[in-house]
Amino acid sequence: MTGFGYAEGEGALGAYRVYVKSVNHRFLEVALRLPRELVLWEEKISTLVRQHVSRGKVELRVDFEPRDEASMVEVNIPLAQAYLAALRKLSETLALPFEPKVEWFLELGDLVELKQDTGVWVEEWDRFLPTLEKALQAFLAHRKQEGERLREDLERRLAEAEEKVLAIEDKSNAVRDYYYEKLLRRVQEVVPQEKVDQQLLLQEVLFYVTRSDIHEEIVRLKAHMERAKSLLHQDRPLGRELEFLLQEMHREINTIGSKSPCAEISSLVVDVKAILERMWEQVHNVE
Repeated sequence: MTGFGYAEGEGALGAYRVYVKSVNHRFLEVALRLPRELVLWEEKISTLVRQHVSRGKVELRVDFEPRDEASMVEVNIPLAQAYLAALRKLSETLALPFEPKVEWFLELGDLVELKQDTGVWVEEWDRFLPTLEKALQAFLAHRKQEGERLREDLERRLAEAEEKVLAIEDKSNAVRDYYYEKLLRRVQEVVPQEKVDQQLLLQEVLFYVTRSDIHEEIVRLKAHMERAKSLLHQDRPLGRELEFLLQEMHREINTIGSKSPCAEISSLVVDVKAILERMWEQVHNVE
């Protein structure tokens, strides 16, 4: 499901702005965008996100405005002196003018190093955590609103499918009469003058009715639908379980379509399959 959350807060080492957003994804994928000062919190933040979210592509970004206490810059003086001596010797050897500038040394990345006191950042985590949790709660509230809309849509589609299945069940009761009339008509076409053996005809009807019986498939299909309706009212991650139920529903309705000789039932089967396909697309967005 999609969602967005935002929060801002202050710590001893600076100010924080936390942005959380997600897009639909079949699995959970967490991407963090952190300033270099906060990279040491990466595992903690990822773990916290995964405790709240089980599905979707989640991106969490933290903007940080540090105070002076947040970091300390150290210059490697001995290394700078060695560079300076080497450059002076090079200028003398090549008879070139030598006017050293501080900017040269800033371009040498290994001379200047950002130092962080790990102990200070451990304490800062406790100050940052409430801001992170506030952003996550806003994000989860947004996802819950979308979840409610998805639930209503799935319930509506499920009710449509149930109506179609009930119509299939009603029409399946007429299969015996369908085969009786069909076989009788065929026999009369082939041997119109002969008297039809009703006992033999009924045996043939029974054979075809048994082979095309869809009662068990309808019972299982209705049970899956009842289970799906029950799941939609549970407050927990249920996307994968709904996917499984829809697969089972699709299997049953396919079997019904292949076994039934009735054109009206075949038409209803197509309608149910179309509804299940739309539900399948939606369920991929359910956590």
